[in-house]
Amino acid sequence: MEEMQDYGRLRDNKPFIFVWIAGLCAMLGFAMLFLTTSWYVIDELERPALVGLVLVMITVPRVIMMIFGGVVADRIKKSKIMFSTNLLQTILISVMAYLVTQDQLGVMALIVITFLFGFFDAFFYPAVTALIPILVGRGNIQRANSLFHGSIELMFMFGPVIAGALLTISTFGVTITVAACFVALSVIFVHPKLIKDDQLEKETKLNKIKDDFVLGIRYIRQSPIISSGIITISLVNLFVIGPIIISFPLIVDALEGTAFHLSLLEVGLSVGTFTGSIIVYKISANKRRGKIIVLTLIVTMIGFFIFSRMELLPALMILAAVVGFSAMIVYLQMLTVIQEHTPHDRQGRVMSIATVASEGFAPVAFAIVSLLVGIGLTIHNVLAWVAVCGLICSIWLALKAKALMQAQ
Repeated sequence: MEEMQDYGRLRDNKPFIFVWIAGLCAMLGFAMLFLTTSWYVIDELERPALVGLVLVMITVPRVIMMIFGGVVADRIKKSKIMFSTNLLQTILISVMAYLVTQDQLGVMALIVITFLFGFFDAFFYPAVTALIPILVGRGNIQRANSLFHGSIELMFMFGPVIAGALLTISTFGVTITVAACFVALSVIFVHPKLIKDDQLEKETKLNKIKDDFVLGIRYIRQSPIISSGIITISLVNLFVIGPIIISFPLIVDALEGTAFHLSLLEVGLSVGTFTGSIIVYKISANKRRGKIIVLTLIVTMIGFFIFSRMELLPALMILAAVVGFSAMIVYLQMLTVIQEHTPHDRQGRVMSIATVASEGFAPVAFAIVSLLVGIGLTIHNVLAWVAVCGLICSIWLALKAKALMQAQ
């Protein structure tokens, strides 16, 4: 089913609205958990070097299993996948909250929980990214992506603020419990009876996973626009998103800041990404969209280099917003281009492969940055070298990816 005759306005599309609300609740809880976990490792466990390891344990299983998750998303009712994974994640966060209140959340327990959390998320993300184009139709994809992902970024702004405030006036246990409640709300809104997506004919046939994955790889390789788009998203994650995420707690620790200062940096990044999503939501597809994407990618790398040389927290917050703004312009428009060039029956596979190719570099960035800081380099110098490498790769992409530069 490639197209439906009339999808209507987004605000009248109840299944999309429910998916959107579920995403808001889940991401608010995840954002709170993300900051709380990072600060727990630094402040409670007093092991700042383990922040990178914890982030790796979240992302590695997510990336590896996302290959399987994309195939499953094309074969199983997507709302079922989203409902099940969010429910399991709610249970995991609740277990974490209990262990914290009992003063039993050590390094190994934290690693196991974060590993499982990333494992389950590997099934949720391909399902939701494949479901949105089906729910809204081709003409609404860019607006739907902007609204959904932009709102999620807004939650990443509110989440750290709420978590930082709760950590200031209460405990880690209370903060994690509140995060679990928000994720539990998402389980309600993403119930299959509310989403009412189609039951797939292939739902019980899971014996051709390898063939489906190979088919997705082949389709991507045959499309210069999709393959260039995946490289673009990969560059954003490897040289910007991954490094800036791991840098926040390390920068705050180096500058002798607090959880509140950490939340301010998170807010700065989220304000920028949310603003970028609003811009993408307002604009229509442009004939020069490919050139805009690549040029904005180059600007993002330059902005990140400037961020790497700054040591004042207020200025870092502003620069984080600038970097987040330009990175979101690149990501959302590139995501839309990829989805527009992918048939509905291959959305799960293509988007999961795209996410694996891009986010697979995030744990690499986490590990490299943590390693270099661990051997004595300052976080600012590490980020500067990362930004320079990203700028070189972006210029190379501008010179080589002719199909992408001509994309509309």
